[in-house]
Amino acid sequence: MKKYKSVFSWILRVLIFLGFLLASVGKLTNNPQVIEMFENWGYPNGFYFLIGILELILAVLLLIPKTLKIAIFGILIILIGAMATHIINDPLLELIRPIIFLVLLGGIYIINYYKKT
Repeated sequence: MKKYKSVFSWILRVLIFLGFLLASVGKLTNNPQVIEMFENWGYPNGFYFLIGILELILAVLLLIPKTLKIAIFGILIILIGAMATHIINDPLLELIRPIIFLVLLGGIYIINYYKKT
């Protein structure tokens, strides 16, 4: 059973890694649409780049077993910020993606750190 949990954990980790990798690309390549979104949300110039770097670093840390807890906590903070931004500025349908990532992240945490007593 432990082997299946490990495999499932890695599948979830790779899914989040790919999602955050793709999300960071638009921010790190100075995509005009991304820049406009961040400006419309009221964030300072260049904030999109900082978020892109954090997303990329945290995605990589998610794949390193020794940094898994740090990555989970960091991604959780990014997701909370994304959800707050979407709640304040966008239609509620924009919450779907962060909620999916949050569920996947919760699955990773439960598989790796939840202990039955």
